[in-house]
Amino acid sequence: MVALTDGADRSPFSGVRGPPSTNGNNKYHYKNQYLEQPRPVRIIVIGAGLSGIAAVKIFKERFAGEPVELVIYEKNNDVAGTWLENRYPACSCDVPAHAYTFSWEGNPLWSRAYVGAVELFEYFKGRAVAYGVDEFVRLQHRVVGCDWDDQQGKWFVKVEDLSSNTTFVESAEVVINACGFLNFSNWKWPNIAGLRSFEGHLAHSARWDESYSFKDKRVAIIGSGSSAIQIVPQIQPEFAAELAPEGREQSFSESQKQEWAQNPELFLQYRKKVDSTMNRFFDLQYKDADLQKGSVQSTREIMKQRLAKKPHLVQNLVPNFSLGCRRITPGHGYLEALSADNVEVCTDEILNIVKDGIETMDGRKFPSTRSSAPLASTPHSVRFFRSSVRLDEIFEMIGPVSRAVT
Repeated sequence: MVALTDGADRSPFSGVRGPPSTNGNNKYHYKNQYLEQPRPVRIIVIGAGLSGIAAVKIFKERFAGEPVELVIYEKNNDVAGTWLENRYPACSCDVPAHAYTFSWEGNPLWSRAYVGAVELFEYFKGRAVAYGVDEFVRLQHRVVGCDWDDQQGKWFVKVEDLSSNTTFVESAEVVINACGFLNFSNWKWPNIAGLRSFEGHLAHSARWDESYSFKDKRVAIIGSGSSAIQIVPQIQPEFAAELAPEGREQSFSESQKQEWAQNPELFLQYRKKVDSTMNRFFDLQYKDADLQKGSVQSTREIMKQRLAKKPHLVQNLVPNFSLGCRRITPGHGYLEALSADNVEVCTDEILNIVKDGIETMDGRKFPSTRSSAPLASTPHSVRFFRSSVRLDEIFEMIGPVSRAVT
């Protein structure tokens, strides 16, 4: 309790917020609340993908009975983010499925080691229903900007209502960016001259047309990233039906799934084993370490074996840099597909696209009389501002900063 010289009762329980008092030359105010009284806080989460779904469960457990409000803005008409949006052939997670769940619960019923997009969507949609995400999410609402106000200590979030084509601004003390870096709302075609002159079917991995059949088509795939690694073995005729049963195609039997479902402790031990194996992957990241060197050599040998039918591809496809410098992705069937007789790999720069094919800088033309599938994407990004200055520009200017945590 603070004694005031004018005798007025300004205790936290008096209901009175008195006029400014003085302490020397400094004026001060005090709030009409008791010590450590929780203040109202509003949290805005951008995106209802896996992180947004998890946020609801954590929010309910952590802030039950507290004056904290949560709202999630999601641009799509449903939850689950990337697994709602992506449907290209063989789209799947590229880590073992039993490591691709929330830490507090697993899914003993995953069908295979690397689960496909549809199964992933159905599972995480089910978790959203179980956690009650509908109570907090606003679908078809795209966040287009966030501006921090120092004076008010709040974020001002600009939101576009896609259903009514209107825009409004909401404020919050906390904003969680859960957009995800695999968000393809602002995907783009590659910037290649003549792209729109092509008279065949144009497909994009970020907006795949599942109704189109590639059977008996001549297909040009632009790009060799993680999406192409999954797509190529499925589109490449004849080989797709011969994929080996290991790797991405490894399935779990019904008896195995039921054993895990009925024995939670056994299932937890298996999940920990999967996580432990994945965590040891970081040992590969140490340059010149013995494990790094051995893995580099063995990986190169495996790649050479898979390219044995076309050894001339080794120079362009087998990396000469250390393992981990670029994303490591399970590519079962990819190199074998590139080695097939009905596949030609071109590493020259594309000059332009014409109505019936692709022309490269070395003067060659690759006819693609019926179909072309360019693959490229630009993830959606929300711009964050502080006092009208973009935060990403500030971070770029000051460079990376590391701080010791004690």
